[in-house]
Order: sequence, then structure tokens, then C-alpha cells
Amino acid sequence: MPNVVTILLQDRKMDQRRNITLNVDNNENIAELMKNVEKLTNIPSEELEVVFCGKKLAKSTFMKDLSLTPATQIMFLRPKNLVQLTNSKFDSNNKITDTSILGSFYVWCKKCDDVQRGKLRVYCQNCASTSVLVKSEPQNWVDVLKSKRIQVTCENCFAPGLFADFKFKCLKCNDLAAALTHVRGNWQMTECCVCDGKDKVVIDLGCNHIICQNCFKEYLLSTLEEFRFTNRPPYGFTTSCVYPGCNRVVKDVHHFHIMGQSSYSEYQRKATERLISIDDEGVTCPNAACGQSFFWEPYDDDGRSQCPDCFFTFCRKCTERECTCQSDDDLTKITIDATTRRCPRCNAATERNGGCAHIHCTSCGMDWCFKCVTEWKEECQWDHWFN
Repeated sequence: MPNVVTILLQDRKMDQRRNITLNVDNNENIAELMKNVEKLTNIPSEELEVVFCGKKLAKSTFMKDLSLTPATQIMFLRPKNLVQLTNSKFDSNNKITDTSILGSFYVWCKKCDDVQRGKLRVYCQNCASTSVLVKSEPQNWVDVLKSKRIQVTCENCFAPGLFADFKFKCLKCNDLAAALTHVRGNWQMTECCVCDGKDKVVIDLGCNHIICQNCFKEYLLSTLEEFRFTNRPPYGFTTSCVYPGCNRVVKDVHHFHIMGQSSYSEYQRKATERLISIDDEGVTCPNAACGQSFFWEPYDDDGRSQCPDCFFTFCRKCTERECTCQSDDDLTKITIDATTRRCPRCNAATERNGGCAHIHCTSCGMDWCFKCVTEWKEECQWDHWFN
């Protein structure tokens, strides 16, 4: 099926520049496209270099591998001195191999509400033009996910000291999407470590404990139910690999979209509440009809806070509307102090209503002994099992 593309021809040899509109077939390769441009411009195809998404394309690259859209722009350069063409991509180990980088990524698309194949696009950081040429190939995920990593030359604005602005798009709907660095194609048809299935698209945290999307979703939902996500800076509240004993973690919370939008929103809310509960300036509204969590920065105030959601004003220490901190009759505080013990890491009040003395803190994730009030050890299991 033919596609209409715009060719930006930059003739540095003659110091000329012009735009050409062409109908191209998906089954054509770059060599055939160069021949068509040669017929229109009388410029020998041997003197042309083809640049797309910031990289020079090999003549063997097929148009169907470029994920063309109606707004696609391909740049043809006629340099003063010819440069050897290169063609490269990331493989599963973030190394460079000799195939097209396009269409080899997976993204979370909000419009499709699903995991989709993605495409990487590069723009000029200054003018957002696609007529750019990267000065060096990205070597890993950091190079495309972090800003100011790869320098470019822009054929549109020619500003000095420019950097690439990389963006991912959904291959299905062409909307901007979030890259999923742990999702990849199951090219070896490895079995899921949970259900033994062999899905075409799997999650791999880098430990080769492959898990299919359905099992990963169920694992996340069960983790969310009791909120067993733990705070792992710099990734935030995340979870480890499903395989027992593996300490690899999910490094990007965009992967949690796989749970579904409502569950993802619940995860965000609970993660915020947990973060605030372990932060010195975190406050949770004690109003039973509210429960909003927020940060409060005290500046020599009277120790009282006002909820920005329901406007309930309360004492941050005793959480009462009328402060009872100086009263000996605060039965609620007396009861809490008498029936709970504090987590040795985050100081969260914890009540034990049965079972062994092994406590898993839902605020910070620490495993500790209710009898010793210290980190859980093997000795605790034998010494306090029935206490």
C-alpha cells in the first residue's frame, strides 16, 4: 500500500534545500527510494545519504520497517564528503546490532489502554524538527530516556550545542506512549516461570525469570491487595521479581498500568499515603470522611494543620480537633500505646491480634519481631513462636 512522505533534500554540495513529496510502497527499500529521488533531482544516488529518526539508513532497509505515518519526513543529505553509512539497534542486552532499531520496543499506550509495539522518534530539542542527525548512537536505555545525552545536528535551525529529544509512539495509534523497558518479545519462546506458558510478549526484569503478562498482572493485583509494594529509592514503591529469592525489582512504575486503570490509580493513592506516613512532614487527615494524605511544612506554627481537601483543622501530634496532648485523659492515646508496638524502622503503630510474632510492616516493608521489636531473625522464630 503506497504512503505519501515528504523528502527534505539538503544539498550541501550546491548549498540548496528543497522539499519533495513522493508516493512510496511499503515493499520498497531505501535503494529504490534513492533511485526515485535521483530521477527527480538528477543527483546521483551514490552521493545521497538517507536520514530517518536521527540515523543514517542502510540501502537494504525496507520502508515497511520504518513505521511510516502521514506526517513522516525523511531527510536526504548530499554532503560535501561522503560518510560510511551505519545501521544499528539495541538488543536485549542494550548492545548494538546490525538491524533497524524501529519497531523493536514495547510501550504502554493510554489511548489503546494496553501494551503495544512502539517506535522511537528523535526530534531537535530546540525546534522540535525531525530533520536531525545524531552524532553518536544511543548505547542503552538511559541514552534515550534521559535528556541531554545524545548530541545532534539540526538541518532546520542549525543552532549550536543541540541535544536529541527522544520520544516513543504507539505503533498502532501513533500517540505518544511510555516506554516499557522490562517488556520484550519472547524470541526464544521461553516458558513463563509461573504458568509454563509461552507468550510472544513477556516481562523480563533482567534476571531471565520470564513471566507472561497475565501472570504479571495477577502478581501485581495480589501485591496491591495487601500493598506489599516496598519503597526502593530511586524507583519509589515497587515490587521484586516473582521468582522466590530474586531481588530484581521493577524499575519503572509505568509497568503497573498492566493492572488496569482503576488498580493503577489505587496503587498511586496508596503509595502516596505510605510515603507520607514515613516522611517526617507527612500528614494524614484524621477526618473519617476524608483520609487525605498531604505534606505539611511547619514554619514555627502552633503544631496544627488544615487538610487541603476537607479543610478539617487538627493537631498533628494527637490528631484531635481540640488538642489533648497536655491532657492525662486522652484515652485513645493511652489505648494505642498499651495495645501496639512501633515498627523499628518507620515507627508505625502496629497491633498484633493473633498468630506468631513475625510482623511485616505494610508502611515500610520491614520484617520485625513483635516481642523483640527488632529486625526478624531466625532465632525469633524458635524463641517466640508460641508467645
